[in-house]
Amino acid sequence: MFHQGFIDGLGLTLNENHIVNQILYLDDKQKWRKLLDKKIEELNKSSNFGSQNKVVLGKIQHILDQINADDNARIVRGHLNIVYWSKDAKELDKITSKIKTEFKELDIIPYYPRGEERKNYILNSYCCFSSNFSNNDLYVTDLKHALCLFINNTNYKSDATGIIFNDRENNIPVLKDVWDEKKKRIKARNFAIFAPTGEGKSFLANNILRQYFESGVRLVIIDLGGSYTKFAKLYPEQYTVLRYESGKNLGINPFYISDINDLMPERLEDLSVFLFELFASDLKVTKAQSVSVKKILRHYYDSTCENNSLEGFYNFIEKNQEDLLDTLKIHPDYFNVTSFLHVMSEYVGDGLYSFLFEVSEDQTYKIEDKRLIVFELDEVKDNKEILSVMLKLIKSAIQRTIWKNRAEKGIILFDEFAKQLKFDNVLESVEFYYQAIRKQNGAIGIILQSINQLPNNSTSASILENTQVIYSLNNEKGYAELVKRLNLSSHDLNQLKSIKNNLSGPRKYTEMFIKIGKESNIFRLEVPKEVYAAYLTDGQENEEIMKFYEQHHDMQKAIIQFTSKT
Repeated sequence: MFHQGFIDGLGLTLNENHIVNQILYLDDKQKWRKLLDKKIEELNKSSNFGSQNKVVLGKIQHILDQINADDNARIVRGHLNIVYWSKDAKELDKITSKIKTEFKELDIIPYYPRGEERKNYILNSYCCFSSNFSNNDLYVTDLKHALCLFINNTNYKSDATGIIFNDRENNIPVLKDVWDEKKKRIKARNFAIFAPTGEGKSFLANNILRQYFESGVRLVIIDLGGSYTKFAKLYPEQYTVLRYESGKNLGINPFYISDINDLMPERLEDLSVFLFELFASDLKVTKAQSVSVKKILRHYYDSTCENNSLEGFYNFIEKNQEDLLDTLKIHPDYFNVTSFLHVMSEYVGDGLYSFLFEVSEDQTYKIEDKRLIVFELDEVKDNKEILSVMLKLIKSAIQRTIWKNRAEKGIILFDEFAKQLKFDNVLESVEFYYQAIRKQNGAIGIILQSINQLPNNSTSASILENTQVIYSLNNEKGYAELVKRLNLSSHDLNQLKSIKNNLSGPRKYTEMFIKIGKESNIFRLEVPKEVYAAYLTDGQENEEIMKFYEQHHDMQKAIIQFTSKT
């Protein structure tokens, strides 16, 4: 599926000890033009002395015409050699034969130096010694032709740190730095995983998140499919699952403060944003409106020392609506009390969604010291209003706990959100996370079956612009939309088309396309059977593991019992 370079057959596919040396001297075009002009002049004088002179004159004239016609032409002197070695003399003959065969297929006649000449080639092929080559050792041509002799593919190179994948040549582990601490390749470390059902999206996500988690990154997973419970249970003291149940709240009270010192400017800012998302989500908020809400919030906390809640804030405004704006010197244009009370009545008292904000024990303390937090919203996935409010509540809890320490790395993952992203208010809630993460040392991840599940609008465009790490698994339907919406190159497309999985051999693996900024490559994911069992998210095997877990209440024991059986 790749466009193979002219001499790529002497690179990775030649599985022998060898070095391909490619040396170019970039010469002055004017110098060569003068040299050729002089040569033509000499040959014109002697062209009548033999037919060979006429042939050579014609060739040189043709070359000169090409140089004069092409402003981009660049004359170079070049050299190509292959150094190969072996401990066994007979083995050397086999390697020689392989290289000769490769050259023959390219219609190149190789030259095999011996004695002092061979020593000269080896010594001068070292970096900084190539200037010792004489003109007899070099060819002269246009730069475009010389570049045809460059090898396009090299061995996989590991980064200093990162997530472990495997190369596709020998399944050797390769570290890929998809975080890019120093931002050399990417400015935003947000990522997206694209693949149809059954191709292993959640399996890949489990692999990435587990390695992040074990390197000290804090994880928040907002899950509508229940794919991460097993992974979380591998770390019994470090995780918590907050699960939404119909008609009940999540136990998150965004207005809760333990003491007045919690009411920092940042907290008031977050609360004002939260309120605007609820009662004015379709309006552009002005600075004057924002200042007004923060003034009212501060006045509310000064007047109410305990049991703070959305209902308490609502009742406070309702009770003081006659003189509230005058007391705080707020112009009625900057805060519409009647509109606020009308819209927010849905979330308090006997309002349709009041259960979401019922005052109960604030549960956010549960996540303060946990490094792996899973919000399971499976039961709410079809109700766009509740889901939107849930995302706002979760954001409130994250801001109060996880993002307190901005030096701490964190990842927020949205999984199985495809259908819900068609809801404008849900898509906008997700975009808020993307905006907020810029201030943090963190990343957002989304997992989708197809990029078309992101609506083609400005909000989605903003999300994709801020997503600079792309994972794509095999897709039998093709990659046209992925290429179009992510502006992938033809080289990226060739790589995508080359993805092949092997799930039936003795060593099973899946292949994936990974693009980090402008760099892309194909990697494999091959894991031990215990890790494979840990990443399973559905099916009969997964159910069997969960039954063992019910017996032991120890996920590691359950996985070991399962793998010892199979």
